[in-house]
Amino acid sequence: MKDFKTIPFDRSDRDFQLLYDLEKSLDYHVDNFGSVEMVKYYESLVPKKCNPKIEFLEKDNKIFGYGYTGHQTGAFDRSLLDSNISFPCEERYLGCAQEYLDCQISDARKIGHVKTFRAWLYNGNKFMKDFYKKNGFEISLMEYLSIISLNEFEKEEFGDSLDRFKKNSFTIKTIKELQEYVPDWETKFFCLSQKVELDVPTDTELNEDKDHWRADNLTPWFKPEDVYVVLDGEKWVALSSYDRGDRKTNIVSTELTGVLPEYRRKSICTALKIHALSDLKNKGFEKVFTSNEANNPMYEINLKLGFKRIGTEVGCKLVL
Repeated sequence: MKDFKTIPFDRSDRDFQLLYDLEKSLDYHVDNFGSVEMVKYYESLVPKKCNPKIEFLEKDNKIFGYGYTGHQTGAFDRSLLDSNISFPCEERYLGCAQEYLDCQISDARKIGHVKTFRAWLYNGNKFMKDFYKKNGFEISLMEYLSIISLNEFEKEEFGDSLDRFKKNSFTIKTIKELQEYVPDWETKFFCLSQKVELDVPTDTELNEDKDHWRADNLTPWFKPEDVYVVLDGEKWVALSSYDRGDRKTNIVSTELTGVLPEYRRKSICTALKIHALSDLKNKGFEKVFTSNEANNPMYEINLKLGFKRIGTEVGCKLVL
């Protein structure tokens, strides 16, 4: 018999605030970034075909966590159902979490086309990993969250990388600068992002259409001056994009950094990151955070630039 109860998320302002507060206290490792309005915006982008379901978890008249199930948006796959259970890493909540996970798995098995059940651990510590491993899940993806204090970053310390970059005829422009003379900048931005995204290690196949990409990237708070592009003549060959969120703050999130395969091993990404971090510092920002798959070469580049690991996010799968 349950010693907790579930409360459906009703999309009211109160529930969005509650969801945001739980995410900040249970999931996120970065302070002073994000807002309730951002949660509302991104939740509004989830199409009905993804069948999203959010529930709050209550025990002893206190909401202690939340759970989610739904298909992924940017890599939609009917056979894969995503989920998470966010709750305090305390033994007293394990029984509730176990019962809720059993219900999630049982419901997933009732959906004929779902073959794999994936759980996201936004707080991927040993406590949470052990909880899912004992239920038969296998880790399919591990990402490291890291952050850099820009007051400790000095562009001049990376002169060798910049010198190697300068030996080529590449230039670096922001999207804001490119908007002045490139009429189809949005299409070029989209195409480069899609090609670069293919190199990002993942356990799913990207199949994002342009409309969803536009809504996800060209948000109401999008700043074209925070997206940096490397050009080889007129060809867009690499990018590094950042998101300062919808409210004034001293921290920005790294969205995507990458280079076309044929332009690898030319110090392009390293030089581009150095340029971007220096420019963001000059704009007055104090911190930049990012997330990289554990075996992604970009993670090693970030460590060399001064990023420090602050957390782990884990994806794990259960074959139904």
